[in-house]
Amino acid sequence: MEYFELSQERAVENPIEVMNLDRNIYTYQMKEKEYEKLETLKVAYYSGREYEEVCDILTEPTFLISDKIKRLFSLYDKSISFKAIQVFSTAPENKRAPLYWVAKFEMIECLHESSKKYTNGTIEELVLERKKIGEKQIFRVTPLLEYKVIISLPVAESLLRRRFYGIGLKRVKVI
Repeated sequence: MEYFELSQERAVENPIEVMNLDRNIYTYQMKEKEYEKLETLKVAYYSGREYEEVCDILTEPTFLISDKIKRLFSLYDKSISFKAIQVFSTAPENKRAPLYWVAKFEMIECLHESSKKYTNGTIEELVLERKKIGEKQIFRVTPLLEYKVIISLPVAESLLRRRFYGIGLKRVKVI
């Protein structure tokens, strides 16, 4: 099976910036322990300026997915748990209030020894070990410094068919 890294599209220049989230709690590299401390529903804000792009994936301050992606992921993996962040605009004329989710993806130690790393420990080329993945459709790779969400080809195709905004997919080598 083929796999892809899911991220925010690099072409997105002005994603909304979620405010009022404690960056000590909503961390970039969120682990299970931090996830368990999150509230079930949190209210946050964004500026609502007209040039801001409401994307289906946000990476700041933590990895967030839109409600539409959450519903799709739930079809493929019922074991994923989610905690919500309702985001409201601070601009009175902007009525958009997107709902985002922090997901607790299964973390799999499937990094192949042929993966290439930079001197600072970040990944230059991600290579996964097929036998450790099994039949998982959606997961995170551990141990890494980066937050890497990996999805299978069927999940990637489902995302592309629905034309989500601001998602990036990069094929991952699997051995």
